[in-house]
This record gives sequence, C-alpha cells and structure tokens, in this order.
Amino acid sequence: MKKENTQLYSTKFKRGKVSRCNICKKRKHLSWDHVPPKGGIYLSAVEQETVFSHMTVTKGNRKYSISQNGVKYRTICKECNEKIGRKFDPVLNGFARGIGNILKSNLILPSIIYYKTKPNLLIRAILAHLLAAKADIDKVTMDVKIRNFIFDENASIPEEINIFYWVHPYTNTVIIRDVAMLAVRGKFGGKAGVFSIFKYFPIAYLVCNLKEYEGLNEITLYRDAKPQDIIDIPINLKDIRGPEWPEIVDDGNMMMGGKSIQSSVSAIPKNKKKI
Repeated sequence: MKKENTQLYSTKFKRGKVSRCNICKKRKHLSWDHVPPKGGIYLSAVEQETVFSHMTVTKGNRKYSISQNGVKYRTICKECNEKIGRKFDPVLNGFARGIGNILKSNLILPSIIYYKTKPNLLIRAILAHLLAAKADIDKVTMDVKIRNFIFDENASIPEEINIFYWVHPYTNTVIIRDVAMLAVRGKFGGKAGVFSIFKYFPIAYLVCNLKEYEGLNEITLYRDAKPQDIIDIPINLKDIRGPEWPEIVDDGNMMMGGKSIQSSVSAIPKNKKKI
C-alpha cells in the first residue's frame, strides 16, 4: 500500500489554526477554503503534489498527498470564507455545473455557444479563491489590488487584472500562483507576463497582466457590469487545450516562479491514471 505523504500536505497548503487571513489580513481562526469550491464539482478524494514536483520529478518518484474532499487551503478566516460562499460561489458553481452538463450531453452543438452568468461576481469568485490559494501572505501587486475591492460591490475591477477562460474537459485540478511565462509562446527573449492559473472540470481560468493571450476569450471584458447584471458570454466548445496547458514547459514556453510555487497544486481524483 502506498504511504500517504501527509507532511507535504501539511507544510504547503495550510498554516496554523490561528494566523493571519489571506484576505482581511486579520489574525483569526482559519478555515478551509475548497479550491474549487463545493457545489461546482463533486469533491472526491484527490492525490495531489506541488506543480514544481509534477514538472520536475519522474512519475515513479513522485510523492503524492491525499486530500479526502478535493484541493483545499487553510488560509482564510471563517468570516471571509462565508462571504465568498454567500456572495460569489453560487455564480461560480452555477457556471461550472451548467457548462459541465453541456459537455457531458449528447447534443449536437455549434462551435460557440452563449451562457448566461453574472460576470462581475464570477470574476470576484475566481480572484477570491486564488487569493486563498497561497500558504504565505506577501505583497504581490495582484493580491493587494484584490484585497482592496473584492468585497466592495461598488469598487471597480482593476484594468490591469485580466481573466481569460477556455473549456477544460479533464479531471485534473491545477492551481498556480504568481508565475512568469512568455507573453507570446515560442517568442523567447520577448515580453513576459505574470500569471495565475485555476483549472478544473469544465472550465479553466488564466489571470494575468496581459491584454490578450493565445486567442482566449476574456471574462474581464465585462468588468464594468454590475454585480446583478446577467450577460450571455461566449463559450468556444472547440477550443480545447491540453490538460497541462498553458503551464507546460516545452519548446514554446518557459515558466519561472517564486515562493508561492510551493503552494501551487496539481491534483487528480484518487486512483485515476496519472497525467
């Protein structure tokens, strides 16, 4: 029987029971934040490892940790967690369930469909969970900006925060914070961007400081929508990238990360074939 590496899980994805909250930065009792949250997908037991390990260690030598109900971080207080769950998660979960049902259906569909959602709240949900997905609090520019507006419904979503999305019909979950990658894949020596990645079935999200990336659709085109506004946003069902895209390091891409790479997770349902 494989020995579970609980030490890896403990040191990378949670802090002490009483510590500073990643969102309000107050010292409180911390709670577990599921990333992705409950209600969007079925939270089964997962085998997880750091993204750095996933990319650099051969399959036979990898050390997986077990989380019984999905990927989660103990980094935010109960009050902030409840605000996310009440204000934002119903939109994020409804979006995931709806697109997931479409992908699992036998319907013959056009390449591009339109799905109704509240993009303002969807944006805030994505950013709130990414803010939680880090074992250490730091002064990364994106985190500071998110804290300033995340629970203020009258505050504008900063222009320099751009969120792209695409269909992710895979069982793996990937959360990556604060890495640098090429702005144009294959153009080494060119401009780089700062990225955070949040992928799980059925949609993947990419947060970065670039105005465009690899032809992906952008949710933040609707950043000026009010929290209550419902908008049809396009879903390109034919634009399917690989399960390890865009973070894969290959002939067209490089990736550099700092301390937060140790909190970045690659996970797959337990007993599933490893990617």
